[in-house]
Amino acid sequence: MSHRGDSPGMQWVSESGQVMLACVRLAVQDRSAAGAQPMASPDGGTVLVSNGEVYGSRGRVAGPWPSRTHCDTEFVLQQVASTTDVADMLRGLDGMFALAWHDTREGRTVLARDHFGVKPLVYSVVDDGLLFASEAEALLASGLVAADVDTTEFVLRSWVRMDAADERTWLKNVRCLQPAEYLEVDPPRIRLHRYWQPEPDDTPVGAEEIRAAFDRAVDQRCRADVPRAAVLSGGVDSSAAFAALRKRDIEVAPYVLQYRDGIGGSADDVAHARLVAAEHGVDLTVCELSQHAAVDLVPEVTSRLMRPLLHGAELAMYQLYQRISAQGQVVVYSGHGADEMWGYQDGGYFPIVDPAARVEIHGRHYLTHRLYPDERPLWGRLLRWMARELDVDMDDVHEQVWDRVLREYRAPAGAEPLKRGRHHLMRRFLVYVNDMVDATSSAHTLEDRPVFQDVTLAELAFRSPEYLKSSWTPGSHKDLLKKALADLLPQPVIDRRKQGFPAPVDTAYRDALRSLLADSGMPFDLPAVPRELRSELNTSELMFLASSSVWLAGPRLVRPGRPKRSDPSVFAR
Repeated sequence: MSHRGDSPGMQWVSESGQVMLACVRLAVQDRSAAGAQPMASPDGGTVLVSNGEVYGSRGRVAGPWPSRTHCDTEFVLQQVASTTDVADMLRGLDGMFALAWHDTREGRTVLARDHFGVKPLVYSVVDDGLLFASEAEALLASGLVAADVDTTEFVLRSWVRMDAADERTWLKNVRCLQPAEYLEVDPPRIRLHRYWQPEPDDTPVGAEEIRAAFDRAVDQRCRADVPRAAVLSGGVDSSAAFAALRKRDIEVAPYVLQYRDGIGGSADDVAHARLVAAEHGVDLTVCELSQHAAVDLVPEVTSRLMRPLLHGAELAMYQLYQRISAQGQVVVYSGHGADEMWGYQDGGYFPIVDPAARVEIHGRHYLTHRLYPDERPLWGRLLRWMARELDVDMDDVHEQVWDRVLREYRAPAGAEPLKRGRHHLMRRFLVYVNDMVDATSSAHTLEDRPVFQDVTLAELAFRSPEYLKSSWTPGSHKDLLKKALADLLPQPVIDRRKQGFPAPVDTAYRDALRSLLADSGMPFDLPAVPRELRSELNTSELMFLASSSVWLAGPRLVRPGRPKRSDPSVFAR
């Protein structure tokens, strides 16, 4: 995992030889050797490794020893060493983090992940203990974890796509600690706990209260001893974050990505981003990505994500972060997370249900059988065909969708449907986004700081009635948030309709993906896609099939095989 840091990997081994902590550090605050990890308390009673940034704590206690650094790692170590209530201590932390610490006196190890899952933490229980890391690749490299791929799990995660972020991963033997959870390893016991969950409410929240929380979130994230950049898409969230930083005289270089020749609608992002950058007298760097360069990136990005590609944004973000890193930046500010808390596509889309739909369709049958085919019919047809070929029972998949994927929709007891949908967005789709951002940014030794993933802001969002956030009229989106941030935004940005990051859909891009799939072969050695389905495949489906095949052919993966058919050609005529 050397790409994740700029300091040599260090390790600490307990006297018993039963616990080892190791870290490759990306030094952002206090870049001296004093901030090296693993970091131990002066008495040696607690040893900590951390990933991410902790900006402070709402439940801060006085440090049990005078600070030796101005590094956030020592601040966390002081909080950990002082607490008798792990859940309460973690609940109060402000930041994005994956933590692991060992109590040398009690022999207990704790793993913890931040409230929103900005930073990843994967683990595997093996015969001789437990392994954990920031990336699954590190677990596989140990030689102690078998990289098995289960076909039912593969179909389930592919079927649900971006809402399938839960405790399981694409690998059978690797688990993912969920947001706001911590794992106590007290041999021979392993116990899992959730330490925070926002409370849905319907108490009106004013723009002034939101703005105060936003300003506090920005102030906390200003600290850094390294060059800084911002992803500026020209939308409300990234524009407000950039503007707030510039108003604090923070030097931050803005970047925006577009597909070459503006295909896919990305030129609209550039136009609005230029407007925002110009208001602050800062030059905007436009990073271009051609169709063929995007296709060439598929194998590399797939290996970083350790899964198939599910959205064109993965390639675009990887290219953008690569450019940012090449120009010497280290910290990158972004706006992702605001949609999941404060609104969505024109206020009219949730992964669970259209807010305008009748209450009765929030039922089990719709959520397990109709939602995904209705939203993505071509994708649904492709996955049903793959399931038949792999002998995967789709009824079993449907049951797991209800039991696993929609667990977070059902979690807020007594909450009305839109609040349930909001909770699902935060615990499923946002975690997928965070994992994607972390993998693509850390591949280039960058730290992405999402300004809106702040606990105080999130609690306000869940307290606010949904009708205040958006008027649900065409073109409306995050009305309440826009009101709170209005003085930071040019009017064209406020008036701009919300749109997701586009993917190119031109024939040349589709043909290049077809060629990649022809070269890589079908995943699981499946036969050619049926003729009636093959002609309809779009860029998303082609990219998914090609990346699945590339990933499954990786050197460490063990997967169920199947005999090749008489005609192995992917696009047999």
